[in-house]
Amino acid sequence: MEPAELEQLNKLLQALRGGDADALDGIYFRISGRMFALARGIVKNAADAEDVVSDSFVKLAGGIRGYRPGTNGYAFVMRIVRNCAFDYLRWRKRRAEEDIDAFFHLTDERYDPARIERAAALETAVRTLTPDERRLIYYRYYLDFTVREIAKETGISKSAVQRQTASAEEKLRILLSEGQKGE
Repeated sequence: MEPAELEQLNKLLQALRGGDADALDGIYFRISGRMFALARGIVKNAADAEDVVSDSFVKLAGGIRGYRPGTNGYAFVMRIVRNCAFDYLRWRKRRAEEDIDAFFHLTDERYDPARIERAAALETAVRTLTPDERRLIYYRYYLDFTVREIAKETGISKSAVQRQTASAEEKLRILLSEGQKGE
């Protein structure tokens, strides 16, 4: 998320914290797509992801007092979405299942096989990482957490987060460059 976008989001969160219910609309227009993408990535179903996003807005409005001005508002919101998605899966007591939306590329005019192959190569490379390395990459690049936020979330020092993230990134670089040489 660009710094200007993050600043706008933080202002909206502060307005919501101050009682401005209209700020929810602004938050929706700014990041609902990203919220949906995260939810869908966890629950693996578009309809369920929509439910998760709706529930996330309810939790956001009810728990806005937990937002501390000056912190990463994007991370705050995405943590709520993540928690709602996991709560949803626990509530449903099932594993996420594939749905017809997984085959969007059959009718998508922007379908690019090369892009899909690169994404698959990255996904395969990420699967070779240890669970701790995957978690750090997830926090850093998917949730856009800062090193400080990752350290707080994981309970490890900032320097350890930096070292371990750099190590995981290097493993991914090596794996992806080896994959390109093999083509």
